[in-house]
Order: sequence, then C-alpha cells, then structure tokens
Amino acid sequence: MKKLILTAIIAITAWCATHAQSAPAPERYNELIEQVAQLDQRKAEFLMKATMETLTKDPKGYRQMLELAEKRFSDPADPIHNEGVYLEVLKHASENYVLSAAEREKQRLLLVGAKKNMIGKEATDFDYVTAKDKTVHHLKDLKADNILIYFNNPDCESCEAVKERLAKSELINQLVNDKKLIVLAIYPYDDQKLWKKAKYPSMMINGWNQSRQIEYNELYDLPTLPCFYLLDKEYKVLIKNEGSLNKVEAKLKELTTAAPVGPAPEPPTAKPEAKPESKPMPKATLAPADDPNTARSEQMLGYILDNKGQDLYDNLSDKMKSQIPAGAFDNTIIKVEEQMGAYQSHEPWEIRQLPGTEMNAYSTVMSFEKGKASFLIVFEEDGKVGGINMSPMNNVKARTRPAAPAADPAKE
Repeated sequence: MKKLILTAIIAITAWCATHAQSAPAPERYNELIEQVAQLDQRKAEFLMKATMETLTKDPKGYRQMLELAEKRFSDPADPIHNEGVYLEVLKHASENYVLSAAEREKQRLLLVGAKKNMIGKEATDFDYVTAKDKTVHHLKDLKADNILIYFNNPDCESCEAVKERLAKSELINQLVNDKKLIVLAIYPYDDQKLWKKAKYPSMMINGWNQSRQIEYNELYDLPTLPCFYLLDKEYKVLIKNEGSLNKVEAKLKELTTAAPVGPAPEPPTAKPEAKPESKPMPKATLAPADDPNTARSEQMLGYILDNKGQDLYDNLSDKMKSQIPAGAFDNTIIKVEEQMGAYQSHEPWEIRQLPGTEMNAYSTVMSFEKGKASFLIVFEEDGKVGGINMSPMNNVKARTRPAAPAADPAKE
C-alpha cells in the first residue's frame, strides 16, 4: 500500500469525471464511499488513499470527502464504520498541504486518537470501582476467554436501550454463565451520583473510572456512547469503537462456534473431470528495433516522463477515451516519484502476444530510487493505444548483462 499505482489513480479520476454531471459532489462522494465499503480491507484502504490523492487538485472536494469519510468511517453507529480505512484518510489529511496548518493539526490529533487501542494490539489498562465496594480494580485483573467493555453513560437513552438488550441477549448471558465472557460496563465521566443511581443487570460488572484517567488522559478513543470494545484473553482488541450490539454478538458467535472434531470425511472416489490444459503465455522476447510499435512505446513512455499527459491522451483509442477523462495522466510521474523516488532508467522493450488475441503487448521495467515498476502498453491495429498499465514490482531483480569475470590476484 506504500506505492500509488497509476491505474488506480486513473480509475478514480475516471469515476469522478463520469459522475461529475449526474449528482452534486457530496452525493457522488457518498456513492464512492459506499462502493469502497464493499471491498476487502486491503483494497478499501488503498482505494480510499488513492481517492484522497486524486482530490488534492480540488481543495473544496478534498474537504467534502474528508468530512464525509469522518462521518461514515469513524462513527461506530454507521453500518460501514471502518477504522482501518479512516486511518488512511487521516494519514493523508494530516500530511497533505491541501489543508491549512490548523486543519492539518486537527487531523493529526484525530489520527493520534484513532491509533489508540487498535485492533490486534493490547488494550490499555485502566482502574475502576464498583457500587458494591470501594476497592480499586483494574481491567487486567479480569480473566476470561473474552472481555466485553461497554462504555456508557446512565444519562444516555441509547445507552439504556442497549443495556436492556445486553441483559436479554441469550448468547451473551450463556457465555457469562459459562464463565467464557465478562461484560464490564464502564462509566468514564465525573457524575458519581448519576452513576450510583443507575441500575445495571447482574450479568455485568458495573464500574466507574473514578480516577478519570480514561477521560483526562484520553486512554480510549470514544467518539460516541454507547461504545463496545471486545478483547481476547490476552487483552488484545478484537472489536473497537463498535456501536452495534448485533456486530458484537456476531463476532462472539464466530469466536465461540466449536470447530468440527474428528477426521475430515474422505473425498469421493469418483474420477475428477479432465480439465483442458491451459496454454502458457508466450515468453517475452526482445522487441525488434525496427518494429514501429517499439518506437511508439518509447514515445508514449516519454510523454509520461515529460509530464505530457495531453499528448498521451490524444494517442488513446476512442474506447479508452470514453473510459478515461482528459487530464487523467497529468502529474503521473510526479505522483509515482513521490512514492518511489526519482526515475532512473528503463530496460529494453520486450514483446509478447496476449493470450487469446492477435495483439502484442510491449513492456519494460522502470527503475526508481526505491524500487521498480512495470510499464505495459498495447496498440490497436490503427496504432492507437488500446491499453496501458504501470504498477510497482516486488522483489524484482534488474535484468543486467553478466558481470565481467573477477581479476585473478595472482596475475596482478
């Protein structure tokens, strides 16, 4: 995720351009966020980061997307609440100069809060007292397979409603009775009288953070109440800032569902159906110097390196132009170099036939200070660009000529 891929930036720009006239910015941004929420975590984080990068040219749009992302991804009550995606947004906003210094500082502070007690990390310990005694207890005194922390305020109607649902939950009560789960209700604020007057079900521990460290030292990020944190027996966070009891129950059910015991059933003895052999893609060969598309490939790459996005766009086929807006290639090399360092060189062009077609793909490997990227381009029969792609390469070894044999010290 550390490197921006050209095609992703183009895709986001194309999406925004396609919807530019169909709806006001907040509405189309919300539609994009809904689409991002449908992706797996890694893709969602990358796509949101690429989206923020694309919007740097539009300060108003950038702020609108930032506000909407905070509302949708950071609110535990929102169905697409996702801390990981929101972290990517905050990282970009706190480092990008689209915002003023004061705005960036606000995003930095939000980022600091969002990083506290992250999923997979050990939860911060805190103290509490109960209404039954004055003994100071600690979160990490509790021992169970799972610990459910229920941050709440007795003066909050939603908190009271969720508390009643907790008391009636068959799954949670069963786990508590089986001593596999501890429910710790914590009031983190200062109204002791309000807390003492409130009634809590016997299946949960009713605690008050009397030292007020949770609030004063901001030990936990609590954007809204009620709010759940679910921990495992090692106090590692499994669920963070969750406002939905349904999601908590679903996670507990997933954790406590017994895996089938015993040997797996033997597979049927029927003969597997014969699958047609897939033809391997032809190996790449060095592109002939007199191949006109070799020179064309060099020219197209030159447009990117020289930041001549319009010239490259003019060479696209009509089909590609219908999918990619003018300006999509602007500052492409600048964006890539921001992530991978300055461009150094590229290797000789190679050519291979695309499987199932009569079209050839021309490719090279571009070297940057921090790594390498593959660049591939396809031309249609009329010479127009029918496909283009640039993406980072992992652990790519440069194809170099064999090194000269080492000198023999004895002959020196």
